[in-house]
Amino acid sequence: MDQINEKDANQDQQIALLLHRIEEAEKTQEGLRERVRKLEKWVWGAGAVIAAAITLIGFVTAADAKQFEDEQSIGVLTDKIRQYEAEKKRTPVEDVLKNALKEWELWQQ
Repeated sequence: MDQINEKDANQDQQIALLLHRIEEAEKTQEGLRERVRKLEKWVWGAGAVIAAAITLIGFVTAADAKQFEDEQSIGVLTDKIRQYEAEKKRTPVEDVLKNALKEWELWQQ
């Protein structure tokens, strides 16, 4: 009977030790879950910030490209206006040659 009582006491002690270990493991597991949740929140937040930054960069780049296209078309239009005005003010080649020949003749006399 002593052996049975001793065996029961050993088993009760082992059960108590195992229950204590299970409780400690559950506490550790809950702590780990909380840490994982915090990390998930950080990752989600960082992902949102990165997505917003990429979107903003895309908008800025698109706006710059549009502005460049507008400036380029304005530049082409400005060049065409300058070219038209220069052609309008330009003296025809024939007149320039005639004037040069007249001046040459006057200089030779």
